Amino acid sequence: MAIEKNTDDLNTDVLDTYQDGWEHINDELRLLDMRIRLHWQLQSSLIAEGQLQQFKGLVISKQEVENLLDYRLPDKQSKQVLSGLRDAIHKMELNLQSRIKRSLESGVFLFLEHLAWSFDLNAFERNCLLLCLAIECERKYEKLFAYLQDDLTCKYPTIDLAIKLFCESKEDRIAARMAFSMEAPLSKYLLENNEENTERNTRLSYPLKLNSRLLEYFYQPLQIDPLLQAYTDFFHPYQPIGALLLDHEIQERLQAWWERALSEQNGRKLLVLLSGPTGSGKFFQVQHLCCHFQFLLFSVDLSQMPDDKHAFAKSLKNIIRECLLKNAVPCFRKVNIIRPGDADKEAVSAKTNGTGRWRMFLQALEEMPGPVFVLSSTPLEQTDFARIFAVLKSDFNIPNELGRKNLWEFFGKSYTFAEKIDWGQMASKFRFTPGQIKNALLQAYESACGHWDSRGRISIDDLHTACFAQGRHYLGKTALKINPVYSWKDLILPADTVELLMNACKHMKFRHVVFGQWGFAKRLAYGRGLSILFSGLPGTGKTMAAQVIANELQLELYRIDLAQVVSKYIGETEKNLRQIFQEAESSNAILFFDEADALFGKRSEVKDSHDRYANIEISYLLQKVEEYDGVSILATNLMKNIDEAFVRRISFIIEFPFPDAESRKRIWRSMFPGEAPVHKDLDFDFLARRFEIAGGNIKNIVVAAAYLAAQNNDAIRMQHILKATKYEYQKIGRVLLREDLGEYYEEL
Repeated sequence: MAIEKNTDDLNTDVLDTYQDGWEHINDELRLLDMRIRLHWQLQSSLIAEGQLQQFKGLVISKQEVENLLDYRLPDKQSKQVLSGLRDAIHKMELNLQSRIKRSLESGVFLFLEHLAWSFDLNAFERNCLLLCLAIECERKYEKLFAYLQDDLTCKYPTIDLAIKLFCESKEDRIAARMAFSMEAPLSKYLLENNEENTERNTRLSYPLKLNSRLLEYFYQPLQIDPLLQAYTDFFHPYQPIGALLLDHEIQERLQAWWERALSEQNGRKLLVLLSGPTGSGKFFQVQHLCCHFQFLLFSVDLSQMPDDKHAFAKSLKNIIRECLLKNAVPCFRKVNIIRPGDADKEAVSAKTNGTGRWRMFLQALEEMPGPVFVLSSTPLEQTDFARIFAVLKSDFNIPNELGRKNLWEFFGKSYTFAEKIDWGQMASKFRFTPGQIKNALLQAYESACGHWDSRGRISIDDLHTACFAQGRHYLGKTALKINPVYSWKDLILPADTVELLMNACKHMKFRHVVFGQWGFAKRLAYGRGLSILFSGLPGTGKTMAAQVIANELQLELYRIDLAQVVSKYIGETEKNLRQIFQEAESSNAILFFDEADALFGKRSEVKDSHDRYANIEISYLLQKVEEYDGVSILATNLMKNIDEAFVRRISFIIEFPFPDAESRKRIWRSMFPGEAPVHKDLDFDFLARRFEIAGGNIKNIVVAAAYLAAQNNDAIRMQHILKATKYEYQKIGRVLLREDLGEYYEEL
């Protein structure tokens, strides 16, 4: 028989393995041709020859179909012909299965088998996938499908045609329809959405088309879905990766848990939940774990995903499909962005429903191929995931002083410096994660390369500027950034006061020795920061001293705006304080609370609920000051208003005395820049002796006098100083008497 002759080449006993996935698909298409022959034979036997010629041959002739299939139909249809076709199909299926098995055992990658395994497709769904692929491989199938479906415009196979080709019994045909439900993997991930076809009369007439992403996968299997490239990336286990410098015990625990959970998971998928500051090494640990177990890692940055809920949901579906296509382990980074209450106000638009996105994310996790990694910069609860996952949770912290010093030294070896850098002091001043240290050095190098005379050598200024850039914060919303311009030579204070200020700075400079090398950090769970209380009348130099400290430590200085911190609403003050200290932690800034007695006064006797809550606010502030690892400076005009419990928690209490005559003379002289035109008639002895005012008032007088002189295009004379002094006295509520002016009365 002709059928046997045409299938002899399919029944060979010696089957080689496939060379690649396309050779396998070609054989599958040959089997598909056999199924189409069978369907055509059955269809033709049910239609009279005259009817077949009248309707079937109007557009596509019978002869053309025979030529496309490379098979000439016998003139008379018979059961023997149908039986021969079925036998040929069965034999070819057995040969295919045997060759597929050999190929897979030899490590040959077969597209179709990989998709069937990854998306858990049954035999019918797998055949539907091949049916859709056929039309993308050879155009002859357009005419064949149009002919078999009695519709020249219907060039794609329909659900009805798929069922007729691959289902023999009524039970099979009913079960096959489940493959096209919206939640079935075939329809959800592999086929194009049929929403535009909902107006058709029946679901059976829906055309089946491969999803565009799947077509790209067949021809470029190593590429990422173009729709996901903006916020995803692959990490291959054979990529080079640096050694772990910290947290070796976390990696050991992850590996041990992973091995145990893989063997004892009891049907539950695995989820690793890692939380800690940005740059603390969470993703680096995941990379090492995947290298150890040879997993392909698919990284997703949630902060870059669409804000719109519909686009977000579609992206999640595409991510699931990509992980299944590549057999990759998903790793979701910056999950705190979408978690209710933790969302970054700058990263999430006002229109975004954070709760909705979080719920979508949790639902999508249920469909993710396990295991799954979830990374967050803020703590997450295991209970959010424990229902469907076996969860391992681990928290990352900023390294201690000694650890940071070692990191600075290790990463610094890759660069050259214009001067010797004290890495211990850098570690003391900047509470950086490993990632921040690496970024700071790289940014400092790029800045150094921009100087024509540096030859890439990093200066200490380059390094500090880069360090400031690492602290992404929003302190500017509740605080004023002060650019420090004063140094030690500008301070006119008693020697013991200056010595106290210098000692306070040394606490920050050498904390890496005390807490790191000498182990005092083990004895102190908190209270390792530097807190200073400045006490003195207005204008005695408290703000100037804060600038000197900032200059000496080369840290940013922020003056806290108390008007925006204190709130009449219960709980708002604590919320504002918590935000300030959190932002300061990330930026290593010096917090300067000027006129702090407005907030830190004596705790009142409790007479009503407001007094009780005011005391709670103060206690909360005491706690935050003590917990803060950076520098906090509190300035008050009235030392007696400060509560004793607060004083006990302060590292340094520094009194700023009212300046005596000799100090005032030095202040007067120091206020005039070298470029300023100063007339020789200025009598600094007279000014210091007659006007008992603080340095802040002297500064105001000198600046006002300079403006008076500039108006007349003149040097700064005594008369300008006296007029400015009169204005300053009026401002502070004092009267300038004639005897105060003495021999200079006429000048005024």
